[in-house]
Amino acid sequence: MNKGVCEKCRGRVPIEHVIEDGKVYVRKNCPDCGPTQSLVSSDAERWQWKRRLCRYEAPETLSCTLHCESCGLDHAPRLVFVDVTNRCNLNCPICLANVPGMGFEFSPPLEYFEHLFKVVGTWDPPPRVELFGGEPTVRKDMFEIVQMARDNGLPISVVTNSIRVGDEDYCKRLCEANIDLLLAFDGRDPEIYERMRGSTNAYYRKLDALENVRKHSKRRHTVVCTLARQLNDDKMRDHFEFLHGYRSVIRRLFFIPLAELWEGDKYETRVMTTLEDVEHILEDALDCDDIQFLPVGAFSFFEPAHRFFSDSRVRFSRVHPNCESATVLISDGERFRPLGHYLKRPLAELADEMIGRAVKINPRLEKLDAARPWQRLRGRLLALRTFAPPLLRSLDFRRILKGGRIGTSLRILWGLLRGRKLKHLLREHTNVQETVEVTTLPFEEPHSLESERMQRCGAMFVYVDPDTGEVHTVPFCIWCLYRHDTMRRIADHYAAAVEA
Repeated sequence: MNKGVCEKCRGRVPIEHVIEDGKVYVRKNCPDCGPTQSLVSSDAERWQWKRRLCRYEAPETLSCTLHCESCGLDHAPRLVFVDVTNRCNLNCPICLANVPGMGFEFSPPLEYFEHLFKVVGTWDPPPRVELFGGEPTVRKDMFEIVQMARDNGLPISVVTNSIRVGDEDYCKRLCEANIDLLLAFDGRDPEIYERMRGSTNAYYRKLDALENVRKHSKRRHTVVCTLARQLNDDKMRDHFEFLHGYRSVIRRLFFIPLAELWEGDKYETRVMTTLEDVEHILEDALDCDDIQFLPVGAFSFFEPAHRFFSDSRVRFSRVHPNCESATVLISDGERFRPLGHYLKRPLAELADEMIGRAVKINPRLEKLDAARPWQRLRGRLLALRTFAPPLLRSLDFRRILKGGRIGTSLRILWGLLRGRKLKHLLREHTNVQETVEVTTLPFEEPHSLESERMQRCGAMFVYVDPDTGEVHTVPFCIWCLYRHDTMRRIADHYAAAVEA
């Protein structure tokens, strides 16, 4: 039985999806608070199509009860978030995870992180760690925390509001340490920041941050935009045009729907932004008929083939079809164009055929051991024979190549034989100058939580229980129900230790 959370009493209650007027709602019937209904998608057809594409059928039984404090389910997390502080150099009206919003300070000592990373480093395979807050960069020992994670074999990123990155000396230090950054930037209009972040000064510091990163970074980073209807939705065309100029240091664009707007200190629940709203806003901003978002869960079908070509894990594998969605933008040197611009048929149609082929071939691939050279070669050949033909038939080489198909292909091959890098050859001989992943990320609110999606979640918050020393995980989107009490216990534990 699929379960959700009553917004009034926080009880876990049975839920069902209801489609009305082209929208999807979650209907709950709490025995104590009565029936409620919450919007989860503004586009029922697209919501249903994602399920069809992923061949998704709701499970008859679920292990997830949304009671994470007593959960024994192994999520095998691929991405873990670590709260390092709730202190922040902004006081955003939308934030409840800072000192004013929580009513206490959370800044555990280094020994806390040393123990946490030592345990997480033993997980096989080790997940990527993202430092979270609050604002991680306000900690003077943040670089030591980063090094602790690395010493335990953990790849690490820092999620930042970009304010300190606007300081060139600090940004230079981040870049010299080769730290992967997720930089908050919500559009190029000071009024956005006045309303969302409580200060127009934040806008100018974020512009400085982007410029500093372009000047000093040798790697590409992620830009994170919080997006809402009637707030910054009409600024997204400019957003893409502006960030195109920074494509050399940007590899991903994340967009997070802001569930509700507010005026002053009051939330405006009549204006809600769902994942499908974000997709439509971005499609309109790019002004292209050939842009399509795919559910990230669809990429799970290609994981058996992926392991024969790379040892890296698929970042959002196994996620529910109604969670993250993604597409790819390609720079032709002048502007971003969607992947579909370089295809002869719709991306959704190609994806459906590729998934159908994956369903047939995966049982054979799963029998092969990618660690054994001969079987690894067999797996690669089988995957190429299966997926290459429909992909090659779908590519529009007239738009991809700058010259003739045969001549340009030979020039690229000759360049590879001479030892030149593929990315340089592609820039020289094709219209594929840079690629940027675009991902929509639903940061769930209590009204939209459901056990079907939490059970499949591979992105977790991780913390050390102050009473037992055990390391626990909670799915990212339900952390909002546990954050305050958990962080309070940890803060009190170390405060008591200092007093003693």
